Amino acid sequence: MSDYINFHKKNLIFKFFVRLTINLSTLFPAKIYTYFWNTALSIINNSVRINLSKNNTFLINDSKYKIEIGYKKRFEYYMQNISHRYDHLAYEYMFSNINFTNNDLIIDCGANIGEIYLALNHYSENLKFKYFGFEPNNYDFQILQRNTNNLVIEPLALYSQNIQKEFYLKGSTADSSFENSRFGKKIIVNCVTLDSQFKNKEKIKLLKLEAEGFEYDVIKGAVENLKNIEYISADLSFELNNNTKSSYYDVNKYLEENNFQLLSENPRLVYLYKNKSF
Repeated sequence: MSDYINFHKKNLIFKFFVRLTINLSTLFPAKIYTYFWNTALSIINNSVRINLSKNNTFLINDSKYKIEIGYKKRFEYYMQNISHRYDHLAYEYMFSNINFTNNDLIIDCGANIGEIYLALNHYSENLKFKYFGFEPNNYDFQILQRNTNNLVIEPLALYSQNIQKEFYLKGSTADSSFENSRFGKKIIVNCVTLDSQFKNKEKIKLLKLEAEGFEYDVIKGAVENLKNIEYISADLSFELNNNTKSSYYDVNKYLEENNFQLLSENPRLVYLYKNKSF
């Protein structure tokens, strides 16, 4: 049997049972959780395995890849296989519309644990990238460092100013945000502008932008570098004001005024822009 389990082709009763099992299993202690899923996946001849790490995180591996995650809730994205998750991210951020070359500089805003880096390596197996992953939550940042060859050496958030700012955590769903209306634990994070981090005017192949509704603030901190960025792939879904407001209109207007054209978009409200100068 293939590693790939296509849940989407099953009937509604099957999908309900799978969803219920996934949700209930997150209540298990970590050791029981890993034992349960390793047993279940073994029974159906799937090579995906999940184990506890020495860092009290989770290590997932299959017949081709491995990745470290921080939360049980995130494992469901990898249950079919790890390649399936990377293919999904490549589709969402429209990698097929970008002509990647060796040693391209990639900026990942809202890097979380580095899935975009890993998806890029999966999508472009023979290429190497200069990867700068910006993630303000130290817990996720430490996992990011172990998953990637990140050239950013400390937890940082990209923003419109170089300041310290309150940040509200929801790491289990990768939805941590500057907005405090939805989240619990508050921390103080270091914010920097993209311009303060990239001063040598080097060409930037891709800025992947996912800032939970604060994408416009990130763009405003990149005034000097916008002309050096070839592509921007931005998640502009409804993240603000309890998921009722999007940053799309501000970001789209600003990018159009700065020589970018919209190339493509998808139903998840991810938009791919290209600099007309390239």
